[in-house]
Amino acid sequence: MKTILKVMFLFAFVAFANTLFAAGNLKVNIVPLKAEKAVVAIESLTGTALKITIEDNMGRIVYFKETDEFSEIYSKVFNFSALEDGAYNLTVVCNDLTTVRPFEMKHREIKVGAEKTTIQPFFGYKDGLLKCTYLNFQKENLTLSFYEKNQQIYAKYIGRNFNVVEGLNLSKLGKGDYIAILSARDKEYTYAIHID
Repeated sequence: MKTILKVMFLFAFVAFANTLFAAGNLKVNIVPLKAEKAVVAIESLTGTALKITIEDNMGRIVYFKETDEFSEIYSKVFNFSALEDGAYNLTVVCNDLTTVRPFEMKHREIKVGAEKTTIQPFFGYKDGLLKCTYLNFQKENLTLSFYEKNQQIYAKYIGRNFNVVEGLNLSKLGKGDYIAILSARDKEYTYAIHID
């Protein structure tokens, strides 16, 4: 039992360190120039392709681009003159990192909000043990649920913990397909498990 706990803590520490390092790998800035124009500058230490989306407050996509370049710095001058007054979100996805930068158009001026970064949780299943780690940067209320054929068979309220490290012993379950879901306020991260 002590060996399993030591392995779990070692696994959690490595996942936590890797994820914490990755969290600093994506920075998104919106720098207003003059009326209705701004520079969007994105830094990614991984140098991988980016998915860039701008959505209005109703969730409608008004701009989407997937970069072909693999560079650490991306910048572009945006002309927002076609946007109506209102709130928007600039979302950048790079590997497992997602950064959202809200901004508001009001009377031809751009007001930029704070950057929010989230990282996909890590799920792993081996030898009957399901592992889940997650860094809860937004301090959202979290719940870990486990389903078999759309029927919930386990749920655990995790709360607003920053460093989430969870393990479930699934060795007593029968053969079949299962789904683990880590739920935040408006996000769900799913992981499918097949047990032979």
